[in-house]
Amino acid sequence: MARIAYFYREMSEYIDIDIKLLRARHELDVTGCPGRWPNPFVTWRKVADADLVWTWFASWHALLPGMFARLQGRPFVVCVGGYDTACMPAIGYGHQRGGIRRLVARAVIALATRLNPLSEFAVGELRAMGVTGPRITLAPLGLDPARYACAPERDARLVVTVGGVNRSNLDRKGHEPFVRAAGRLPDLEFVLVGAWMDEAIEHLRAIAPPNVTFTGALSHADKVTLLAKAAVVVQASQHESFGLSLAEGMLCGATPVVTAAGALPWVAGGTGVVAASQDPEALARAVRAAIALGPAAGAAARARVLAEFTLVSRAERLEAIVHGCGGGGPIPAADDAPSGTSQRAA
Repeated sequence: MARIAYFYREMSEYIDIDIKLLRARHELDVTGCPGRWPNPFVTWRKVADADLVWTWFASWHALLPGMFARLQGRPFVVCVGGYDTACMPAIGYGHQRGGIRRLVARAVIALATRLNPLSEFAVGELRAMGVTGPRITLAPLGLDPARYACAPERDARLVVTVGGVNRSNLDRKGHEPFVRAAGRLPDLEFVLVGAWMDEAIEHLRAIAPPNVTFTGALSHADKVTLLAKAAVVVQASQHESFGLSLAEGMLCGATPVVTAAGALPWVAGGTGVVAASQDPEALARAVRAAIALGPAAGAAARARVLAEFTLVSRAERLEAIVHGCGGGGPIPAADDAPSGTSQRAA
């Protein structure tokens, strides 16, 4: 068992999953960092008490833990792939566009003993930064099928996308193209699931046709209930290092429609439709084509997630990282699911 000092900026589904997986085998001291900097005195003590230090994303909140880990001779693990490794000036996204954020992200990455990208696309972003070698351990996210059920009957008219509603996500997550595509398909029902984070919701409402619903934030259970009925799950992003909400929809049996951005086609794995572009007309054509594929495509999408993106696989790779840093015991067997999780398909 290793003692892990774990730092994150904002809690999310994937961070919560990792914390639970690591806690099943190790002692975790978890610190949320809502501001740019964790308390330096508390951080120094937490690092001193740990066998290794772990953080999600190479950004401001990770710099002090990384520096203190280096000074105290502790291994430092960073999960990367997102705003930290992205460079998309056209939509104002990504630390690698330049300036102080780029310097901070690269400093954190330079301090890391191990880097955990979530996809080959994220590995490619690291390579574009000149980062290669054995420090990199590819470890895709994993989902628990017990938390994602399929409905006995699907609504062949229901199209869903998931993501927080804010100005950045109008383009980055494709929320505006999703809403505009709905106007080309008035016989279908489009639903955007996600918390309303700024005035972007007013913009979307102003352009939305009558067949679009904005749910706001939903509980996990309510989100799954909706995805389990949907014919299609859409991820029309311009950048995704993995696409957790896409994988969630696929695990619920919805047929994926994705853009060719980042890791999305790899996650979909040929089970749905790749839109020619983020253009609303192209997106509408892709949605119509996905519905025409029928329930078999949704079943294939679910089977892909069950085969490729499991908690067991994620737990194994996280354990391998801990083991490689000198912590923990033997690496678990492939069928050794962490305590408190389920690997049984619903």
